[in-house]
Amino acid sequence: MPQKKWRSGATKSLFARPIKRIEYPFLIKAMKEDGLHAEITEKGVVWYYGEYKIVRRHLREMWGISVYQMKAFETHILETNPFGGYYEGNRYIDG
Repeated sequence: MPQKKWRSGATKSLFARPIKRIEYPFLIKAMKEDGLHAEITEKGVVWYYGEYKIVRRHLREMWGISVYQMKAFETHILETNPFGGYYEGNRYIDG
């Protein structure tokens, strides 16, 4: 499965390059253009492709993101809510 291209530089290396905070907007824009969005729930960040729930592992593989990078990226999403929307109880409120 080919990885999505969202950043410059080599995609294959011995160690995962850290994702800098200034790169998050590029990753978020690329994900939105691809039809992905994240919803913040009581259990954390839940990923969707359209209306279909996506398994985090597959998302990481597709975008070439390590486990550590994904945790840091999801922390950023929880802090800034760049995809908009959130849950109040069991009701989704679109941002």
